[in-house]
This record gives sequence, structure tokens and C-alpha cells, in this order.
Amino acid sequence: MGEGKFSSRQARLLEGMAATLVLAAAFAMRMQYIAASPLWVDEAESSINSLTILQNGYPTDSYLGLPLYENTLVQHWPESAEYEFRDSSYSDRHYAVYHGWLPLYSIAASFLLHGVQPDEADGSRTVKHDLAERVRRTTAARLPAVVFGTAFLLAVFIGGKVLYGRDAAWAGLILGAIHPWQLDLSRQARYYSAEVGLSTAACFMLWRLLTKCKWKDIWLTAILFILLFHTHILGFCTAAAAALVVAPLILRRHEFALRKLLVFGGLVAVGVLPWIFLTRFDHQQVGIPRAWALLELPTDIFRYPPIKMFCAVPGALVVVLLTWVILAKPRLSARFRAPLVQLGPVTLYLAFWIASGYVLFLRFVPAVSFATNRMNLVYWGPMLLLASAICAAAGRLLTPRSSAVTATVLLLSGFFVTGHRLDFPARYAYTYRSWQMDSLILDQVNAMHLEPDSRLYASPNDHLTLSFYSGLPFQSILPVRKTFLDSYRGEIVYVDTAITVETGLLTPQRVREEALRNGQQLSNEELTHCFRLLISRGYRDEVLKALEPERMAHVEAVPSFAEKLMAEQCRQVKVAFANSGLDLMTRGYDVRTWTDWRNVVQYRFVDPVARSGRRANYAERLRGAELTLLTASEAAIYRSKWHPPEAECAIALQFAP
Repeated sequence: MGEGKFSSRQARLLEGMAATLVLAAAFAMRMQYIAASPLWVDEAESSINSLTILQNGYPTDSYLGLPLYENTLVQHWPESAEYEFRDSSYSDRHYAVYHGWLPLYSIAASFLLHGVQPDEADGSRTVKHDLAERVRRTTAARLPAVVFGTAFLLAVFIGGKVLYGRDAAWAGLILGAIHPWQLDLSRQARYYSAEVGLSTAACFMLWRLLTKCKWKDIWLTAILFILLFHTHILGFCTAAAAALVVAPLILRRHEFALRKLLVFGGLVAVGVLPWIFLTRFDHQQVGIPRAWALLELPTDIFRYPPIKMFCAVPGALVVVLLTWVILAKPRLSARFRAPLVQLGPVTLYLAFWIASGYVLFLRFVPAVSFATNRMNLVYWGPMLLLASAICAAAGRLLTPRSSAVTATVLLLSGFFVTGHRLDFPARYAYTYRSWQMDSLILDQVNAMHLEPDSRLYASPNDHLTLSFYSGLPFQSILPVRKTFLDSYRGEIVYVDTAITVETGLLTPQRVREEALRNGQQLSNEELTHCFRLLISRGYRDEVLKALEPERMAHVEAVPSFAEKLMAEQCRQVKVAFANSGLDLMTRGYDVRTWTDWRNVVQYRFVDPVARSGRRANYAERLRGAELTLLTASEAAIYRSKWHPPEAECAIALQFAP
């Protein structure tokens, strides 16, 4: 008996060591290439919110002396002579409330650990951070996501054991460690990694309440629910919906359950309600447009399905099988019946969690946050647990003694059969070019030697990225009043960071091939010049239509060999926008350029047509500006001195060397 106990303890120790090695390897994978690309705009948003924590102790609504803008524009600001709109991400008490604070505080802690400090509005117009410092800031911002991503894998491993067994735990751990989407989540300075980790932990701990309901389970589950609330509200609401459904079952199954559930509810309330009252979160939520109003049901259920068809079909077959086994009670041996009977309630519980997350997302997510790649954040972990449990049940049926190996093989097989690929690290290696592109923009701004009263603007929401990396007060140009821009006597610099849409079609190599196909051999200089003209052609047309329509006739003709190429580029660009992650926000509008896209997303609820083209708030101010096109970084930089509205002036266009 003693030897048996020692053997069991030794097996648990070996399993723990093996799991630790997998977690360490997963952590290393997520740390590799962590700064391969700069922060994208939403990451910069979270990072700046975190820098305001270092300044004020809490995330607030201003940085570098400017109000922060990161959301669609709906709240008018009549008291301001400079800004037409407030940002709906902040309450009337100046707290950031659009996102939970836990991820923001974790990034702020990482900044402290790395010695990253907030920049000060000192009047300087010189870029404050070199490339090495920008890379260091990126690493600091993303490190908490890596930690949360590794914690998610631990939650999957423990959750697999709690819900079904060690075979499910190992299958989920291995797939979660290498899944490309999970890798991406774990490398972004956002709330995504924390949300999936805490949702998964809350999910299996609620199951523990249903099956065990010990006092330590009550305390730990309450803590997880509170942390989940301060990470993502919809994730918390999904967990709360599941808790309400299982509460009657807990009351029926466990002694003193009522007392325990009251304590659980009281702890969660204490951890949640003070924040709501302090920040006036409930008041701020009233004016935010919801995606629900834009959806076309039931059609959109098929456009935005919670589970892809290649998962739904096997899942439906599993449900039919479980229903047959549990209700019909066929004569099966214990070996075949036991795994399926155990799987039944687990499947029902996790399926309810997934369905609740999907329905709550559709009903309550803000319209501007309705991105298809965020839809399954609230149920990604439970969905992985469900897939792991199903494969574990199959493993027990096929190879009872090695079900963990079989379950892992089955889950990985399903992963590869459905078209997934392990393209790490190749998927990150190429992105180092993004650093060069961003550096060109900041170098160009630096070379202008601007005066302290120069105003710096950018297309939304790239102003956040530029501010974070440069230390300069860049502002989104769209919330600014037209009257302010027209009357401001100092210089204005406007950075437009998207003069083209990347389709993979319009490249120097493709231009050379098209020219050769039409009997023209371009020298390297001719190719460079031709490519610059072609890649910027759509943008230049757009600028002239908005600012100087009388000069449209002077635009050069597209070379005959490139006409088909340009036509196909335009077609693919339109398709790309129609299928973008925020296609619900742009539905009903003809979007052909990034300018169109940004105007619709920002002005969707305040008439984007009336604020576009020649009626844009910046149209008069940019008329007559010096315009530099940086085709290598796909950006345009305007430098505008003040001129009277009636003055005759023309845009001075040049290409950056």
C-alpha cells in the first residue's frame, strides 16, 4: 500500500514536471519575436491608458496635455471651442471605463519594471525615443499578455482535469500551446489574453462549485469573477449567466449551499459595485451605440457564426450520440458507456457557456467593437475544453490505457485537417519591416524642425501609436472643429498613415512583369518612379477631389500596361473593405479607401457623408499644404501654414527620397 502511494505521488510529480516544461516552452514561444512589429493602434491605446496610471494612479482621459480619442464619435462637446466631440471611452469623471482596468494595471506594472515612464508635454517637437527605446517599450507593453497567455494554458490544463480528466487536460494543453490564434492573443498589449485566461478559470471553478462547493472554492471563484469583471464586462456577464443557471443545482446538491452562495454573491458585489459607482460606468454606457441595432437577424447568424461548420458538424454528431446513450440507455459495456455518460453534463455545461457568450456578445457589444476576430474571446477557453473532453472520451473508447495520447492526437488531427497550419515563427519574421516604415514617418517629422506651437495631427487611431513611440502630442484630426483648424494661426502637421490598401497584388515585381508582358523593359529607376505613381494614384485622386478638384485634369494617365493591374487592385480593395473585421460598422456605405473607412467608422452615427470629401473638417486647412508621400511607409505627411479661406493656393506634392 505504501509503495502504491509512492508510485502515485511519483506519477503526479512527473506529470507536473512535464506540464511545467510545456508551459515553459509555450512561454518562450510567446516571448520570441515579441517586438517583431510595432504596437498596432489598439495596443497603443491600452499602453497610453497604462501610462496615465503611472501619472495619476488610475487610467484617465488625457495624455501629453491632450484629450484621448479611441472610439467612434457620438458625444458632442458644445463647451469646447477646439473639439466637436468627446470620446465615449471615458466617464464624466474622467475615468477610462470602456475597458477593464486589470490589463491596464498589469501593463503599467510592466512599464515600472522596465523603467518606462510617461512622456511630458514640454513643448518639444523633437521625437524623444529612438528605435531601440521604441522596441523596449513594445516588449514592456506586451509582456503581461505573455504571462496571461501562459496562465491560460495552466487554466486549460487544470480545467481539463476538473471537468473530465487528465487526458482532456493534456490534449487541451498541447493544442493551446501551439495554436496560432492563441499565440497571437498572447502577444498583444490588450485585454484579450487576460480575458480568455480568466474566463477559462472561472468556467472550471464554477463547475467545482457545482460538484464540490467547498469554502475555498467559493472564495477562489469569487476572486476570479471579480478579476474577470475588471478585465472584460461581457466575459463577466457570460460567467454570471452560467452561475445563475447552475445555482439551483448547487442548492439542491450541497449542504449549506445557500449560505455559501450568499457569501459568493456578496464578495462579487463588493468587488464590482464600488467601481461602478465611483467611475459612473452605468451613466457612460447609455450613449454608446450597440451592434445589435445594426444586425440583420436571422441572416447575420450565418454571417457571424459562433462555431465554424467544420466544428459544428462533429459537435452535432456528438450531441446526438450522447442523447442516445443517456436517454435510450442502450446495452453497452461499462467501458463504452462510462466515458459518454461522464461527457454528457460537461458538454451541456460548456455548450451553455459558449451559447451565452455568443448571445451576450451580439446583444450588448458596442458597434465599434463588433470585430469578428473578437467574437469568441468570451468562450474560446471553454470551447477548447469542450473539444478536449470530446477527444478524451473518444480516446477512452479507442485506447483506454493511453487515452491521453490518443486524445491529443485526435485533437491535433482535427486542428490540421480543418486547414490550420503551424507557421510560427515565419508569420512574425517579416514584420520587422514595419519598424522601418514607422521610423520613416518619425524621421520625416523630426526633419521638419517644428516650432513649439505646431499642432500635430494624425488619422485615427494612428495618433495613439505615433504619440506612444514619439513622445509627441499627436491628436486624431476627426474630433477637431473645422472652425478651429481653419482659424489656427500656427503650423499644422497631419500624418495620414494609409495611402494604399495592402492586397499583395500591387508590387514592384508585378509592375515589372506587366510591363515586360506589354513589351516594355523598365530600368530600376523607371520601375521605382512608376511604382510610386501607381501605388499612390488612388490616394492622390482622392486628395485632389477633396481639396483641389480643379486640378484633377492634370493627373498623369495610368500606363497602358498597368490598366488591368490597377483595375484588379481597385476590385480587391473594395472586397477587402467589404470583408474587414469591422464590416458591420461600414455596412451600407461604399468604402474604397482608408479615408472612407475611417470616416464611416468614426462618424457612423453623426452623418459621415456630411463630413467627407470637400466637407471634411481639414479640407480647407490642407489646401495649399506641402504634401510629402512616403511610399516606402505607405504614409502621407502634410505641412500646412495658415492661409485665409479665400486665398489661392495649391498643394505642393513631393515624394520622399
